[in-house]
Amino acid sequence: MNTPATASPLPPAAQPPTLHLLGRFSEAFTGAERELLDIRRLLQGRRPVKLWSDVPVHPSYAGQGITAIQPFAQQFPRDGALLIAGVHMRPGIWLKYAKFGQIILFYNLANHAQLFAAIESLRDSTGVDPELVFVSKLLQLSVGLPGRISRSLMDVQPFLEVADSRFAQVGDAGRPFTVGRVSRDAPDKHHPEDPALYRMLASRGLRVRIMGGTCLAAALQGVDGVELLPAGAESTPDFYRSLDAFFYRTGASTEAYGRVVVEAMAAGLPVVAHVRGGYAEVMESGVTGLLIQSQEEAYDAVMRLAADPGLCRSMGEAGRQQALAVHGPEATQREMAFYLGPAAAA
Repeated sequence: MNTPATASPLPPAAQPPTLHLLGRFSEAFTGAERELLDIRRLLQGRRPVKLWSDVPVHPSYAGQGITAIQPFAQQFPRDGALLIAGVHMRPGIWLKYAKFGQIILFYNLANHAQLFAAIESLRDSTGVDPELVFVSKLLQLSVGLPGRISRSLMDVQPFLEVADSRFAQVGDAGRPFTVGRVSRDAPDKHHPEDPALYRMLASRGLRVRIMGGTCLAAALQGVDGVELLPAGAESTPDFYRSLDAFFYRTGASTEAYGRVVVEAMAAGLPVVAHVRGGYAEVMESGVTGLLIQSQEEAYDAVMRLAADPGLCRSMGEAGRQQALAVHGPEATQREMAFYLGPAAAA
């Protein structure tokens, strides 16, 4: 686990104010909300934390202690600090009565108009200027505002444990070379040329597994060698155990970071990914995986890996080490100082 071994509860007098984590827990398997759960876990015993949702909570989060906001029942966060997990959320009228001393706004989805509107709305409602946290340098540079770069707090340990078992089966002639990806089951998460690529790979005898891919059924239904799974059909670590390589690109929108790419790296998978995305900042093309720009490059990269088990292993091992350097215990410990607040840091 990423929780520092030396962490111990603070005495009541030293407790920082409550950190309220506000997400939109209406869908399962969304990256921003998974990060809030990780932040809550990492802060346990070190700072009071409460999870909130601005909409009714999806059943998959049952038992996670998430409270749905009901302003007219006086059920909303107040006092302390507020962290908002994305500009797609617009806190309601309750915000002006909440009296926060600090507001942190995650910018994790490239929509500059929404960002500026959110900043203005928060400032007008509370009198507090929100502190911006960007999930990648790419995203910060694109908007040109000051803020903190924090590449998504996550627990990579379950994926690091996958790598050892995976390396033992690299080059296994008993099954086809398998490439896959995981994401939300939504069309915007997939590139328009992805179905054609999967058809080409399957025609060459490769197996393709897409978790979060039932939205592609109209284009790929009945294609031998292509398996489309709903999001969450398998645990992500177990899904990665079934793969030999990970492929990722999105459509018109730019992936602000793409934590699934780093999780795949931690699992020891060589990654083939489009060069446009925040994850490219932690990849080294030719070492931890292959960055591509076109359909032809995507096909060539996957087929290159399929033909070279040694390359798969070396890239997988390098990716595992990079994921550990960026999201391992030491990196997490450094990031946690920001979320602990000044009282805990003193």
